[in-house]
Amino acid sequence: MCELPVFYATTEGQTRRIAERLAALLHERGIDSRAIDVRSPDARDVDWVAVRAVAVGASVHGGRHQQAIEAFVRANRDALQARPSAFFSVSMRAASPCLGERQGARQLAQSFVNAAGWQPSHVVALAGRLAYTAYGWLTRWFIRRIAKRGGLATDTSQDHEYTDWAQVARLADDLAASVHLASPSRDRVAS
Repeated sequence: MCELPVFYATTEGQTRRIAERLAALLHERGIDSRAIDVRSPDARDVDWVAVRAVAVGASVHGGRHQQAIEAFVRANRDALQARPSAFFSVSMRAASPCLGERQGARQLAQSFVNAAGWQPSHVVALAGRLAYTAYGWLTRWFIRRIAKRGGLATDTSQDHEYTDWAQVARLADDLAASVHLASPSRDRVAS
């Protein structure tokens, strides 16, 4: 296992991309990290003793996060609560030009952790992407209608990226600081 696993659940793959980028950024900051799908055997065989901090991410579909992430957080709530942690929620509401929609995305993320009885150090709502080229025709039509109402891109011939990668980097900075603060002797340089 690693020092800071980034557990995730994804539907179209954007949450996986964010988890992998977060793990890479943490690695650049000197922290052993990797992205782990909660549906994989690796997520069931966690050596929590080795884990110094943790991140969990999920996407929102139909107003809720994946059942797999709900089950993972319920099963591991005590371990998550015992160390610095972060939850990132990925949705298109977070990309909306409407402040109320963006606030709704943050509230949905906070409601998820509250319902789980988990109090992570950081709760972040991240924008996803419109993966029109990966959708079937019916999903593409439906998502295009939602995007149009929300003032987002409606060109279905291409995908549209909305994730704020600088926000992901700030989350990596915050998590790295949590790990380094938890063990200051690790970062001391001999003079």
